[in-house]
Amino acid sequence: MKTLPKSALARVLLPGLVLWASACDSDTIPFEPRFPEASSHGINPLLLELAYTQAEEIGAIQSLLVQRNGVLVAEGYFHDFDPNTLHDVRSVTKSAISILIGIALDKGYIEGIDQTLGEFLPQGYSTDEVRSQITIRSLLMMSSGLDWHELDRGSSYSDWWNSNDMIQHILDLPIVHEQEERFIYNTGASHLLSIILTEATGISTLDFAREHLFTPIGITSSDWLLLREQHYAGGMGMRITARAMMMIGQMLLDEGMYGGTRIVSADWVSESTRSHISTNNAVYFGPEYGYLWWVGEEHGHDLYFANGYGGQFIVVVPDLDLVVVASSAWSGMGWDAAGAQWYSVISLIMEGILPLVE
Repeated sequence: MKTLPKSALARVLLPGLVLWASACDSDTIPFEPRFPEASSHGINPLLLELAYTQAEEIGAIQSLLVQRNGVLVAEGYFHDFDPNTLHDVRSVTKSAISILIGIALDKGYIEGIDQTLGEFLPQGYSTDEVRSQITIRSLLMMSSGLDWHELDRGSSYSDWWNSNDMIQHILDLPIVHEQEERFIYNTGASHLLSIILTEATGISTLDFAREHLFTPIGITSSDWLLLREQHYAGGMGMRITARAMMMIGQMLLDEGMYGGTRIVSADWVSESTRSHISTNNAVYFGPEYGYLWWVGEEHGHDLYFANGYGGQFIVVVPDLDLVVVASSAWSGMGWDAAGAQWYSVISLIMEGILPLVE
């Protein structure tokens, strides 16, 4: 009989059943299928078990969830994480902002994504004619033209974070290309979308999210990073559970519906998760970009995903009716360590789980 090492630390939850892979009196734990729902949804449970064993070896991974055909076939937690733990999902926040912009469009708070930044600046802020004409569309595409160095390990993020006025700092950035001409990953520019959302709706980004996204799909616990100028961060800082991440992914897979309720239009889901601009392979598995969603193709399947620093993911594969979620510790982690961990987690999803689905 195959065995798992005594040092295994993962906890796996199934409906009505809690199983622990942890130290016990014996030297080994029987390597039994723990995913009885998996085989009925086209996933080999033994191979899925192996993927979870590999996940345990990723030092700071905290959760790994797999949902097929709307059924949660596997749910694992690691390193003292559990289903109720709120977690800052870093840049997965950007993809949630995309959904909120879509909802604001559906409800008429925003007329269209070709509206400009200048139409939504808070009182007391101003910028020149060129920057005021930056569109919501270009902000969603990471192609505003604003100079920023983040994925190339530049100092733009830390310069912005340490600035005296986080909004004005972004408004004062140099313009280095025409709108929609080139992809430049820019957390600061994404924050402008939270500003626009707040100005358009008259309520905070967190309150809007709770009213129109979180509560309607059953997310009862949430929080968000409030920045110094009293706007919620548009590029990071959303705090939700791994199960809440799965709810968001499933809602998108179901074309904006959840539990029979329309959350966001199917047109917005389709438009925001298709390719609008090349990333020039800025990250592995994400050669294209939608509206704050990475877009790619693996093993013959089109997919899109939200991803965050250190290994936070919502991966949606429509033709397989599949959503995979992962979260990982990131606080205090340097760029090299966070990047290595990020790659380990996404590689496990793309190469260790996706090929298992028939």
